[in-house]
Amino acid sequence: MSKIEVDTIAPQSGTQVTLGESGDTVVVPSGVTLDGSNATLTGFSYTLSYTKGTFTGDNTTTDFTIDSGRAVDDVLIYVNGFLLTPTDDYTISGTTLSFVTAPATSAEIVVRYLPLNSGGVYTNDTATGDNTTTDFTIDSGRTIEDVIVSVNGVTLVPGTDYTISGTTLTFTTAPATSAEISIRYLRLN
Repeated sequence: MSKIEVDTIAPQSGTQVTLGESGDTVVVPSGVTLDGSNATLTGFSYTLSYTKGTFTGDNTTTDFTIDSGRAVDDVLIYVNGFLLTPTDDYTISGTTLSFVTAPATSAEIVVRYLPLNSGGVYTNDTATGDNTTTDFTIDSGRTIEDVIVSVNGVTLVPGTDYTISGTTLTFTTAPATSAEISIRYLRLN
């Protein structure tokens, strides 16, 4: 008897997956069920893993070594508690995090690595405040729970500082003239 163990089955949309042949026994982990002819997995969950790295600024160094396989959209970079904006404040190439301006002496630099397992992507948008506009257009299908918004590096409180309805993000108070607005979209799957 042969045994095949599969960690992930991820067929393309419209693709049929057959598990065994007539008379075969298919064993699935405890808590996971197959939903009849639709073969939909239910009762399955996985744990997202978050990690971080820390550095200290010296007013000179702009390049720091981070974990491999990362891009500007799947990390959160904080300097002294302020959330930085990808590409405006830093870039990533390979394992090198490069700041546009060297963090000050003794500045606490925190790199939060967002989970990368099983599909989905992180993206971001930027905008500039004008002291009048409170409504900004964002990607569709988003809620306050899966968006991180910051103004001039200060992370805002969802539901208190902003709301989302459809494709409109509405600030409680219009961001000041020239304020840098960063909208980070977390993965939806």
